[in-house]
Amino acid sequence: MQEAEQSVLMTVKEAAVHLRVSERTIRRWIKGHFVTSIRVGKTYRIVRDSLPTFVISEKNFGKS
Repeated sequence: MQEAEQSVLMTVKEAAVHLRVSERTIRRWIKGHFVTSIRVGKTYRIVRDSLPTFVISEKNFGKS
């Protein structure tokens, strides 16, 4: 697989800092399948490319 095709994985903490939300919120999003994640042992890694899509859809949520 080429480097450009590889997805960047982030820890729960990194994703929380990146989006300025709590780690608990990131874990809720993982549990609700709102972000793409991979379980590594007892921890999760979030696919970075799945974060902006979710945040954009959340910003538009509830608007008519």
